[in-house]
Amino acid sequence: MKKTKVVQMIVLVFVIAMLATMVLGLRSVGNTVGIGEEAYDFELQDLDGNTHRLSDYRGEIVILNFFATWCVSCVAEAPELEKFNEEFKDEMNLFIVVKGEPLNTVKRYVEEKNSNKTYILDFNNHVSRRFGALGQPETIMINEEGIIVEHFIGGVNRDFLGVKLKELQGLR
Repeated sequence: MKKTKVVQMIVLVFVIAMLATMVLGLRSVGNTVGIGEEAYDFELQDLDGNTHRLSDYRGEIVILNFFATWCVSCVAEAPELEKFNEEFKDEMNLFIVVKGEPLNTVKRYVEEKNSNKTYILDFNNHVSRRFGALGQPETIMINEEGIIVEHFIGGVNRDFLGVKLKELQGLR
């Protein structure tokens, strides 16, 4: 009898915790932007202290890849993004949005990997949350008008992004 009550209490606490999580999650949804909406006009600095404002790239395709140096999937995806960036750098702007990591950690990673991508620092995850990028890696494509057209959760590769870029440009 006591065992049944304990199990019931555990289930009740679990259900209450899940409901609280859902309510808190829904509360933040109102501030996020998604596919078909105008992208949030952020302003973030790169590793050299240069400021990048999304609206400065209006008229150009922008791809945001949400990333963390400790994320195994992000690190595995990185060489594919390097290839994609090298091949298509004249057709789009790729930004690696680093989520909540110290500058020195990111600089060390970039040096070790000899990366040529543009890393911008989202120290407090504010920009990531506005785009609904709760995990990593996640990739968002923004068209020339500043509208979000794709949001991919999980790793992507050079070929996949190349196809999606050509689709966005109206080429197949």
